Amino acid sequence: MEHSSRIILTCLLLVSGSDAQTQEPKLLSGSGISPAVWGVLEIPRLPGTHPGVVVLHGASGWRPSYALYARALADSGFVALAINYFAETGRDTAWGQSTRMWLDWQAAIGSAVEYLRSLPSVSKERLGLVGFSRGAFLAVSVASSIPGMRAVVDFFGGINTSTISLENQTRNFPPLLILHGDADTIVPVRFAYQLGQAVMARGGEVEMHLYSGAHHGFNATGGPTFNDSAASDSFKHTIEFLRRRLSD
Repeated sequence: MEHSSRIILTCLLLVSGSDAQTQEPKLLSGSGISPAVWGVLEIPRLPGTHPGVVVLHGASGWRPSYALYARALADSGFVALAINYFAETGRDTAWGQSTRMWLDWQAAIGSAVEYLRSLPSVSKERLGLVGFSRGAFLAVSVASSIPGMRAVVDFFGGINTSTISLENQTRNFPPLLILHGDADTIVPVRFAYQLGQAVMARGGEVEMHLYSGAHHGFNATGGPTFNDSAASDSFKHTIEFLRRRLSD
């Protein structure tokens, strides 16, 4: 119980101001992987091979607390790679830039998966994506196109149909966990319903937890929308879902 509580408390630092002792992204990949992978890699302390999980930040970009989240996943038995997908492109700052950069960000995720698969500590066919806000939209957009992808966790995201059709994104979709606040005004909860219904309509498996009164970024400790109950419960569901879906 004490170990589980420590992991949950670490997770709740996500997107917080308590970042002093966390890592910054560094170049991880060699010349054989393009675009390059910039991120923080955390590996479980137990030896052997483990499922691999790529963590994707939101539109605000990298914050050192994403490294804490990766460590929390590693403490739960996953090789976790939190990437900065803005590293090669920069952050979009003008209207329309995100649409032009979308393919580059998707490519960065593909590179991250390729890098994870190259690691001896990763079980190459047991892979998952965990995305937050824009990172969740990106995870959804690439999940069905990545061989071996067996789980997607969507924190307050949805599905973007401006670059890829809904049908192409949801065909043969891996099991999906949706975690969303019903008071979200940035990405309204209708996006969660739309995504869940689209995946289920094509035979996919969806687990959804909606948090009453929770807003966008409900697990951002110290932020104006932090919700302790939703943050704790969503992390618990994330670990349970990933363990179930990425088991042997």
